[in-house]
Amino acid sequence: MVSSDFGEVVDTEVSEDEVSEDDEGDDEISPPLDLSTALSDWAVEYGVSLVALSALLCILRVHHPFLPKDGRTLLKTATRYTLERLAGGVFFYFGILNMFRKTFEYLLSKFPDRNVFMLQLNFDGLPLFKSSSTQFWPVLGMLRHKDYVSSRPLLIALFCGETKPTSLQEYLGALVQELTMLREGFVIGSKTLFLKVSSVICDAPARAFIKQVKGHSGYAGCDKCLQPGVYASHRMTFPEVSAPDRTDESFARGTDEEHHIAVSPLLETGIGMVSQFPHDYMHLVCLGVMRRLLDLWFGSAGPLRCRRSGRDMQEISEKLVSLKAFVPVEFARKPRSLAERLRWKATELRQFLLYTGPLVLRGVLPEEMYNNFMLLSVAISILANPHLCSALNGFAKRLLVSFVEHFSKLYGPEFVVYNVHGLIHLSDDVKIHGHLDVISGFPFENYLCTLKKMIRKPHSPLTQVIRRVSEVHNQKHSIEVKWPKTQVNIEHRNGPVPDLFEGDVLQFRELVVNDVHFRITEGDNCVRINQIVALVENIIVYKGQEYIIYREFAKMGTFFHYPVDSQEVGVFVVSNLSSESLKFVLKYFRMPYGEQGSFVVIPLLHQK
Repeated sequence: MVSSDFGEVVDTEVSEDEVSEDDEGDDEISPPLDLSTALSDWAVEYGVSLVALSALLCILRVHHPFLPKDGRTLLKTATRYTLERLAGGVFFYFGILNMFRKTFEYLLSKFPDRNVFMLQLNFDGLPLFKSSSTQFWPVLGMLRHKDYVSSRPLLIALFCGETKPTSLQEYLGALVQELTMLREGFVIGSKTLFLKVSSVICDAPARAFIKQVKGHSGYAGCDKCLQPGVYASHRMTFPEVSAPDRTDESFARGTDEEHHIAVSPLLETGIGMVSQFPHDYMHLVCLGVMRRLLDLWFGSAGPLRCRRSGRDMQEISEKLVSLKAFVPVEFARKPRSLAERLRWKATELRQFLLYTGPLVLRGVLPEEMYNNFMLLSVAISILANPHLCSALNGFAKRLLVSFVEHFSKLYGPEFVVYNVHGLIHLSDDVKIHGHLDVISGFPFENYLCTLKKMIRKPHSPLTQVIRRVSEVHNQKHSIEVKWPKTQVNIEHRNGPVPDLFEGDVLQFRELVVNDVHFRITEGDNCVRINQIVALVENIIVYKGQEYIIYREFAKMGTFFHYPVDSQEVGVFVVSNLSSESLKFVLKYFRMPYGEQGSFVVIPLLHQK
């Protein structure tokens, strides 16, 4: 029997840096919330070991005797849980309702009775150590809703073994059972709520495993259409762009016997096994196609006619590095040299595709190759834009089909592998689910890094994670919800203030609107206001209302004409900075271009 909470069966195994059992039952006096809460929040946030925390508590108890002696008592670390051996490894089921209960209770007053919540699931394998084959296969979940955003995924289940689960039925059994129950309705407080799966985000190998279909290297490997693969140059390719689409109904009937390996347990939950398994834009586009293009240009895999010289690589790298000062704070990483491209993370590849690449490749790549790249860049920019992804969805699909066709002619049909072919299906996924960031693996990949940091020693990694998750889950501020908000930060007194403002005016260096940071400093001060592009000069609060003081660019021109006029997708060349003014804003990424005083500006499409 698998427990869905942290308190049924005693696990006698003590792992990692736990202190002796003699101190565990320490009865604490009811402490003032301030110090205890601050200490527990600090310990969880910075991953302080229990040995170090317990040593600190012993010191603090001299002056604060109400504090417990043991760090586990302070953090309410779980020491009772049920582990189950199944599918060739060890498994623990945290539970959907158990992990999201606090969130549902928090949202209860904000939504009507019988409200339906949508859950996004993620499955992936996570190797733990370089010296062994031990790996995690977590089940992650994140709530999706138009009025709020889950700040990060939560852990629903965790499998640990030497290989991936040997039985999908055992691995998914508890999840399928709970999803079926929650779909029929559950009660929180005085309201009945419902939970349905909106989408399942996986990379290609994990998606094939969960759906129990042929992998991306199989002849029937495309899980979106019926195109048969063509084996060429030691790789499986999918050169066609007009094959009939697969449907949820045909998948459920198993009409394409070559595609199926077995029946997936998820079919029992009513999930659309085609429509609700969108391509993951992080793996398909960023780590897949964009990395492939860089290898074709600067590596040794592509045809000789397409490889670029070391001089071209150096020129592009210098341009990239020169843009560091202009990168907005929303980007986790600054541009790096192409010499380090094999170490680039997915966020860096996304940054190159959508922002820096169109600028630094211009005039260096041959026109035909640059235009092919721009087909991909513009199409992904449209599909990643919440305001354009629906209106221009059909146009983006035509661009991606053109990209795949031109790519095949430029580099050879032997390079039209699964990732490149998958681009032709991306706009259909966006049409169903929304812009690309809604169906990306970025938040789940970030959580996997957090999960790995919970492992402090090789012994019993699963029990370590259970204890760390319980510590986070027990914090008073552990609700994973962010509401749209506006706030100002870092007050100052030396900015320009228009004469029309009379009386007390507060000045600030930063305005944060829904996690987008507008600042008066380089890199974060370029905005679009209605039809103009401007630089932020000051941020003021007058009579409780926030205002931005700015100077607009008098000249706005076109940056590129192919495959569409850049102004149609919000990209401009701007110059002639004029006098100050004020209004409201859309943030832009501004990069120097051409003559002094001219810049390319591209709308910011994502955060982090």
